[in-house]
Amino acid sequence: MSDEFNIKNIAKLASINLSEEEQDSLSNDLSIILDHVNALSDLKLNSQQKEIFIHPLEKELELQEDEVVESLTHDEAISNAPKSKDGKFVVPPSME
Repeated sequence: MSDEFNIKNIAKLASINLSEEEQDSLSNDLSIILDHVNALSDLKLNSQQKEIFIHPLEKELELQEDEVVESLTHDEAISNAPKSKDGKFVVPPSME
């Protein structure tokens, strides 16, 4: 599947420099990820299934229940920000 993407082009778009060894490793990793995504797209699910379980060892995953915990208030979060304006975080632009 590695012929479907160009790791050098991806690195250029992400503005990162990669050694040949890193490119080979990431190309292999991305190929594995895409193979898994393709396997998921091949699953035949009917509209009545509410849950699916996918595990490499065919075991049911043990998931934890969500818990509500105390968190920062809006003012506490903003007070920790390097920059804020009108109660919002100010961040540098991600695109020019």
